[in-house]
Amino acid sequence: MAGQLADRRDDAVKICLVGAGGGIGRQLLKTFAVNHAVSAVYRTLPQHLPAAAEAVRFEDDDGLTQAVRNADVVVHAALNTKARGKDFIPANRQVTERLLGLIIPETCRLFVYFSSQVVYAALDPVTHPVQGEDAKLTDRPGLDNYTRLKLAEEERVISACREKGIDYLIVRPTVVMGPNMQWSSGIVSAMRMAPFGLKQRTINLVHVADLADQLLALIDRGVSNEVVNLGDLDVSSDDYFRHAARLAGRPIFFAPNWLSGAAGKAIPSTLWFLAHNVRVDTDKVRRLSGVATNRQLGDFFEPPARIVDARSLDAIREVVRSGRPYHAIGRGYFLWFNDRLASDQVIMEHYSGVLRMEDDLLTVRAGTTLRAVLDYLAPSQMTLGTLPEFVDISAGACFFAEVHGSSADYISVYDLITAIRYVDVDGVEKYSQRDDLEWDRLREGNGIIVTEVTFRCRANHRLANVIEWHPDHKLESYVGGGYLANFSTTVHWYPRSREMMVYNVNPLSDDHPRDRGPFAPMRGSPAAMQKLLLALRLRGRLRIVGWSERVLAPWTGVPAKQLIGKVFRDARRRFRNMEICVPDHCAAAFIGRLREKMPEMGLSPGQGLGVRFTRQPSTGRGFVWVEMTSRNAEQMHAMIDMARNACGGVFWLHRGKYVPSWIGVEHLFIPRLGGATPVLPELSAPPLSTREGITDRHAGDDRQECR
Repeated sequence: MAGQLADRRDDAVKICLVGAGGGIGRQLLKTFAVNHAVSAVYRTLPQHLPAAAEAVRFEDDDGLTQAVRNADVVVHAALNTKARGKDFIPANRQVTERLLGLIIPETCRLFVYFSSQVVYAALDPVTHPVQGEDAKLTDRPGLDNYTRLKLAEEERVISACREKGIDYLIVRPTVVMGPNMQWSSGIVSAMRMAPFGLKQRTINLVHVADLADQLLALIDRGVSNEVVNLGDLDVSSDDYFRHAARLAGRPIFFAPNWLSGAAGKAIPSTLWFLAHNVRVDTDKVRRLSGVATNRQLGDFFEPPARIVDARSLDAIREVVRSGRPYHAIGRGYFLWFNDRLASDQVIMEHYSGVLRMEDDLLTVRAGTTLRAVLDYLAPSQMTLGTLPEFVDISAGACFFAEVHGSSADYISVYDLITAIRYVDVDGVEKYSQRDDLEWDRLREGNGIIVTEVTFRCRANHRLANVIEWHPDHKLESYVGGGYLANFSTTVHWYPRSREMMVYNVNPLSDDHPRDRGPFAPMRGSPAAMQKLLLALRLRGRLRIVGWSERVLAPWTGVPAKQLIGKVFRDARRRFRNMEICVPDHCAAAFIGRLREKMPEMGLSPGQGLGVRFTRQPSTGRGFVWVEMTSRNAEQMHAMIDMARNACGGVFWLHRGKYVPSWIGVEHLFIPRLGGATPVLPELSAPPLSTREGITDRHAGDDRQECR
């Protein structure tokens, strides 16, 4: 029977992977799915389902039964870590028994059980200084629940498989390393708080990617009815802890020998290899799998990210050509609302400055902020055609992110860009004039850094902003096309108090003694506070009047920006800000779903949502943007689900704000050729001279791209 799988090399092996959501399971799924058909079994389905596998819930009886019964190989890599204390062993035994009860010899040719090297805690370390697969293991007093579980389950799996005539494979991973794993990323984080280590111990490491390769090779080669250690490199604990402390930027303190000896008796059996200096034999897996690795100690850890201040083109080229993963950072607030990225940071802030102005075309370096662009244009009575409210944003970020205002003429600042220079994957700087097909490809990819941007500018003009409060039932009239009556419209919607604040901005036709100059709004405030602030600012005035860049972009800068960023980024429950965009033809359905689900989302009394409108008159495409700030990311995930249901998957997230890790690039920029969005008949709109409008509370992306 062992050779039957090996004879099927021309056909994909059907693998049922139970525990696909764990750290090891995710890598197994990635490795297996390259050449085999995989059913991935989860206790809780992930937000972003794997495209290369069929996803199944463990609690779905019919789905699980079908996945197991249709598989040639069943891999049991699941562990219920939520069960604690006396419930831990019974809960996990139940999972194993359920799987063993489902496998049948007519379809299942191999059952793979993930045990662990912790079973060697059952051996006497003096008489067994080298831990091999052939050692006889028995339970003994003092073993913790995890160790006892693995010892009992190994015997149970072997017994059940023999009874059914199904081959088995027991695998015992050593210390598993890799991105976001406990013994690599986790130990470095721990060292930042407590840089202590133990000396004179031997630790066998295995990278999670190599572990997956080893197991796949064992399956492909038809290895069965064996117990195999999955491991790779022996290192001394001295070197291991010293390396982790170095990555954490901390000096290492080793426990003295007398303390290590005393502590050894208190170390749980799960960490038996830290209590005694023993070695795990990994010769068998090398022989049976044929997988050879050449990793050194540093290769098991994620390399520390570099921060490169890109002040010259040569510095940018060096990063691109280094072969290391990187992401370019400009100015904005992407890092406020998203988790830190582990790749190198290319800081573009100082690669800035105006290069030239030719007619109405202004060329700047990518790190130049929109604030600097407006300051340069002001003496010439020029400006940009659309603006976000917050203009401390890099020009280069405007190419990759939809840095939008609330415009009936442009979707975002990206539409004002006529040419770029960029460094390609080979480190060569190239020039590209606007080509929507080519630029859609460049925006979707992860292989360039924009170095220069050329904007088309226009004559400056004065605008009047009228602020009104309305019952929120009027929101649908704006969403249904009412926004077209104005040059710009912004709504701040307070669902709990059933009201909304509306900014309507229009070209100024006449002056009025009750006008006042622009001021920075605080539209993120609760409704009561917002009314108080507006009353204090307006003092009975009717309109806010000023030049376009002061009315459309009143935030010239954020006071104490670093402090505000730290609050958003480092709060115990960090704040997130997400903005989702839907085509206007399905916006009413999206808003309807929002209204319906609001009670379930648990919005706080003063919490509001920003609603903005942009348009591309040349194609007749309109877009509605809905923004939320919250400590509860699940509220934002619910909005994504609603957009997917209301718009058939045609929606986008602002790339400069919170973007969940499971969102694909197809949801991060709006294709300008109209291929992803139905082109609707153009809605009529009044001419510019008669429209009224609003400003936009919107900031841009401080991440250019990530390679």
